[in-house]
Amino acid sequence: MSNQTPTQTPAPGAQAPAPGGPKGGSGAPPFPGAKPALLGTLATVVSLVVLVALGEATGHLLMIAPLAATAMIVCSTPALPPAQPRNVVLGQIGSGVLGLVAVAVFGHSLWVAAVAAGLSVGLMLVLRAVHAPAAATAVLAVLQDPQPVRFLVLLGIGSVLLVLIGLIASKAGVIAKYPTYWW
Repeated sequence: MSNQTPTQTPAPGAQAPAPGGPKGGSGAPPFPGAKPALLGTLATVVSLVVLVALGEATGHLLMIAPLAATAMIVCSTPALPPAQPRNVVLGQIGSGVLGLVAVAVFGHSLWVAAVAAGLSVGLMLVLRAVHAPAAATAVLAVLQDPQPVRFLVLLGIGSVLLVLIGLIASKAGVIAKYPTYWW
């Protein structure tokens, strides 16, 4: 038996950790490279412009701050769990419903918004659909007083559109494989 710790070889295609590793240097992931960074940024811009264009064409606001964050996650980190369709759609809709229920029961206030955002985290954990931008959706529902059905329909449409744009971007080779799982 040896006192040395076994070494692991990185998976094919994976970049080795930066010199120094978490103990001696930054624990941040390596820069993905200029091309993936540029393409992920472009895909994010296009997805948000699509939401704005559809919103303008229909007279319904589709591009809200939490969906801007969702677009970034889907287009720049498509393999991570928060980017997956289940997490995007269930996280956003579940948090939107929770925010609307909170405002119906307790009214509009920053206190209610804070509690709704915190409770949305628990809901997403129960649903196994954690999606950080959705906590902001609960806040938006409390503070903006949207019409409930319209809000949820538009939120669902926006979420599904971002998933579809991620799928198209992946098929076109603009972003990495997306999704890694559907539901």
